[in-house]
Order: sequence, then structure tokens, then C-alpha cells
Amino acid sequence: MNRNRIVMRNVFFVVSFVVMTAFAVVTAVFFNKILAAVEAGFVVVSAMSVTVYTLLTRKSAESFFAALAENYDFGDENSFKNFPLPILVADPEVRVKWFNKLFYDCFSESGGLRRNSAMEILGEKGIASLEKTGCADIRFGSKAYTVYSNTIEYKQNPYMVMYFVENTELKDTAAEYASSRPNVILISLDGVDEVRQSFKESECAEIRSGIEGIIEKWSSEYPCILRKVDGDRYIIISEKRSLDKMIQSRFDVLDKVRKYAYKSADALGLTLSIGVGQGEDLTECENNARQALDMALGRGGDQAAVKNKDMSYEFFGGVSKGVEKKAKVKVRIIATAVSELFQMSDNIIVMGHRFSDLDSLGAAVGLCAAGRAFGKNVRIAINKNKSLATPLINRMVREGVSDVLIEPEAAVKQINSNTLLVIVDTHIAEFLEHTPLYNAASKVVVIDHHRKSVNYMSEKVVIFYHDPTASSASEMVTEMLQYMTVPPAVNKLEADSLLSGIMLDTRNFVLRAGARTFEAAAYLRNKGADTVRVKQLFSTDMESHRLKNQTVMNSVAFYNCAISVADFKSDNIRVICAQAADEMLSIEGVEASFVIFKSNDVINISARSLGDVNVQLVMEMLGGGGHQTMAAAQLDANDYSIESATVKLREAIGDYYMQQNKQ
Repeated sequence: MNRNRIVMRNVFFVVSFVVMTAFAVVTAVFFNKILAAVEAGFVVVSAMSVTVYTLLTRKSAESFFAALAENYDFGDENSFKNFPLPILVADPEVRVKWFNKLFYDCFSESGGLRRNSAMEILGEKGIASLEKTGCADIRFGSKAYTVYSNTIEYKQNPYMVMYFVENTELKDTAAEYASSRPNVILISLDGVDEVRQSFKESECAEIRSGIEGIIEKWSSEYPCILRKVDGDRYIIISEKRSLDKMIQSRFDVLDKVRKYAYKSADALGLTLSIGVGQGEDLTECENNARQALDMALGRGGDQAAVKNKDMSYEFFGGVSKGVEKKAKVKVRIIATAVSELFQMSDNIIVMGHRFSDLDSLGAAVGLCAAGRAFGKNVRIAINKNKSLATPLINRMVREGVSDVLIEPEAAVKQINSNTLLVIVDTHIAEFLEHTPLYNAASKVVVIDHHRKSVNYMSEKVVIFYHDPTASSASEMVTEMLQYMTVPPAVNKLEADSLLSGIMLDTRNFVLRAGARTFEAAAYLRNKGADTVRVKQLFSTDMESHRLKNQTVMNSVAFYNCAISVADFKSDNIRVICAQAADEMLSIEGVEASFVIFKSNDVINISARSLGDVNVQLVMEMLGGGGHQTMAAAQLDANDYSIESATVKLREAIGDYYMQQNKQ
């Protein structure tokens, strides 16, 4: 029984008997003796009732203690009461039923004891952990405890017996060890080449000095070691406690460098890419930091990527557009390496992502020209019935070249040990047109422009050509064709296909169209590409046009975004919703657009933006991905309805804007 309750109850009864006896005496002396006798009888009956109740309670408690002692083989009740650890007994509702003296001495300050509840001591997490594992770590005041529990039955009622092991020093030592573990942080300054073209060498030195001052001032806020590796790279060795503070501030040095201006009110456009590595030792930390920095650069830079011990990633920043890299050296190296692979392979299969679009198919058609130049048999693995590039497929059929298109299941049968598989417009295995085809291949080349995701393909990949600053996969393939060791003869169909892919992802040269984009378009124009023929590849029928306008009209504003739900059925629903998302960006005040639609057993979300909103980050919150201005996500229709998916999307948009406001 609860010691406080027994004491308080006995005090109450004694005081009550004294008061009632006094009333009986006063009544007998000054009023009516018969009434006084009745009052005295009531006092006697009450006293007898209390005595019997106390004896029964004591007997029940003794039986309860005896049952506990018997269950735990303590021998007798006194051994259980004098157990050298604090013990608490509670019922399934966590109501306190009994505790020993050690427990009372340790937790007597808890209001939970006075309220007959152990919730205040254990907390919801502690109780949940006890129910799940039979063990929980808690803190009470300045002390730490590990609580072990077991369940016994008394009179067919379950009771939880909890033992409290005080291990404050051990846990404090473990916490200090974890907080003092080293971490490696690699920092890269982006956009330096562009600055060199606009400033003198002496001014560039001053700019570098200004950026270094920002980094040094930021790092001085945390106990760490900062060293400059070369002209544009830095390394920081810090403790886990310092890293936690950096994460809490969301690496605010990213904003400070992004806003840096030199002798003018305009920012220079310099950004930082930060890779943070954690691990068991410094070697593992440094390796993870390099991978994290590569991930940050692959996602467009201007962000921090933290690689945790469990190999998961956390990202901070990523609000700037990627800086276009104009150097052709990397393209020439990649083109030469791909040329060698083409020459060494027996046959070549090109595959894009599921629901292939004009960029995916256009890049694949362009690679057919390269394969033809090396005299190789090239096939494009594509599901024609689920493609969004139907107009291009129909044109290939009309011109008699559709034999290069092959169903993915048939392509698997053509795989041998010397087959080269080229994947375009995606770098995630789950998004491939046919994942078994990737699993069957032994040599893989990846060509993609989307921002790098954590689960990118690495196994069996001999060349991973990834450039998030490129407008499209078609642009990357067009550049490669110009540097192949055997120059391909690109025909009009192939030129139109590549140009259509560029126009799709740049939305007719409006978004992410840099100097490289127009150079690629000029090359294709010289090879016979015609903008009128390409425009015809984007045409839709009257019904699809009507449904697109209906979807746009159904849009609602949320923050600076437009959200619409396409609640109709159509064979072209993917194309319609993608075009509707593009169209919604023309609405004044809309920075990003989202269209939700259901296809088969999947809830799809198509996202577009003008660049100020990074829709890739929004879609990643929902398990999707993509690019800063074009992304998508898919939710299982068995878990979500259109309504719940809309709520989930609104929550993700709200979280995105909250994160951006903190930066």
C-alpha cells in the first residue's frame, strides 16, 4: 500500500473520532442525553468498522507482499521490503500499488506519488519502452536510472514490478563519450571560376579572403579545428556536440556566404557545398565526408549533406539554382570513355525511367546515332503502352525506324556478359523502366541531370555521368555526340528527338536554359532539327486540352503555391497533369504548382516550380525526388486516398516553407 495514504488516512480517522466524541460530550451536558447516547453509539460503530477495515487491508497487503516474495523467490515478505534496489509495483493503468522504503527515499519529491501515478516518474516514453522491451532509461532530478520490469499475477490481476538501477555516472560518461566523438567536415567553395572571369586576380584574392573570414568567424563559434586544404577547399575536425549545434543552426554559414557582396550591393553568387562524415574512427569519418560532399555537389551545391553512422543522409540548404559549368573537359573525357565501351561491347541497350517522356526517349534515340557510328546493334528498352512520348514513337513508326524500340522483357533475353546497358534520365533503380534488365546487366553507364538522390545506382556502374547543372539528359547526350572518337551522323529524326527533350525540360528554353543549352540546340539545328516538327511532338487532342484547362481551373492557393486535384480518368492523365502543372506556373503569384492524380493503385503528385521553390525537397519529404524545378512523388493508394494525400502534400509544403524561413 502507499505509505503516505495509510498515514494520512489514520490521522484523519483519529481526528474524526476525537471531534465526534467531543460533540457527544457537549450534547450530553448541555442538550439531550438520549441524542448524546446515539452519537456515542455511532462513534463506537465507526471505530469498530475502521478497525476491521484496517485489519482486512493489512491482511490483503500481507497476502500481496507474500505473493510478490513467492514469485521472486525472496523467501519472505521482509526480504522483499528490504530489497537493496528501489522497487515500485503498479497496475496496468500505471497506478502505484506499493513501493519499498528505498523507492520512497529516492522519489518522495515526485508529485506522482501523491497522485498515486507513476507516469510523472517514468514518462510516456519510459512506459512505452517498458511495455515493449521490459527495460527503460529515465532521468529523475539529477540522477539517471535504468528500469527493469516484470509482470506477475495476483488474484488474476496483472501487476508490473519495476526495479530502479541508479547509473548516473555511467550514463554521464557514455553521453560525454558520444558528444566528444570526432567528425570530419569538408567545405568546397562553388562558383569561383565564374568570379575569375569578372574580376582581376587581386580582387579575386580579396574575395577569397572575405569568404575565408566568414568561414573562420562561423567556425570560431564552435570548438573545432579549421584548416585550408587548397584554394577553394577547407576541412574542419569537430566534436559531435559542435556538429549538433551546427545542425541546430541549419549551417547558417550557407546563407552568409550566399549573401556575400564585394564592393556592391549585389551578391556574387558564390556558394558553399558542405559534406559531413560521422563514423567509428577518423578514417571512416573522412570517407563519409567525401561521399557526403559528393552528394551535396551532385544535388546542385549550396547545401550541407550530413552522412550519419547508419549511412542515412540529412540535407540542409539547397535553395540556390545550380551554377552552370561551362568547361568541356569533363564532357570530352566522358565521351571518350563511352566510345571505348561502345567499341568493346557486343550490343548496346538503352533504357530510361518508367513512363518515359520526350527527354528520356530523345536521349536514347540520340545514343542510337552513336551506336550506329561504331557499327553496334542498339536497342531502346521501352514500354510503349505506358510512355508519355507517344507522338515521338508514332513518328518513328511512320518513318520505319521503330525496330530499335523493344519491350523490356524481350531486352532481358538479349543481355550477355558483354552487353552494355546505358541508363538515361534517371539514376535510381526503383524508377527504371524495367529493374530486372538492370539486374541482368554486367556493365552499366548512367547519364542523368537530376539532383543526386541518396539511393543512386552504384553497383555495376562503370561510368556515372551526372551533371545537375545541365538542363536535360538530351543536352548531355548532345554534348557527348560532339566529342565521340567516331563522329556520328545524326539524322533529322535524331536531332528532332534530342531537341524535343531539351525543350520539354526547359519548357521551351524558359527554365534552366544556359549557354550550354543553346549551344546544344544550335548543334542540333545544324543537324537538321526543325522547331515546327518538334512543336508537333507536344500537341494533344481536344479532349486532353479541355481536361488540362479543367485541372488548372480547379487549382487552389496554398502559401505561394497552387494545388490541384485531377479527379477524372483518361489514358493521357500523366501528360495532362504534367502540362497542367506547367500551365499553373503562369498564374500571378504562383511560385510552384502541384497536381495530384490517381493512376491504377498509385497516388501521383506532379510538381513544378519557377526555381524559387525547390520542389525536389518537397517531393523528397513524400518519398519522391527529381529536380529543383521539376519533381514528382508516388504514394500507395492502399495507404492514402486523394484527400489524405492532399493533406500530406500541404504538410510537406508547410514544412518546406518553415525550414526556409529558419535559414
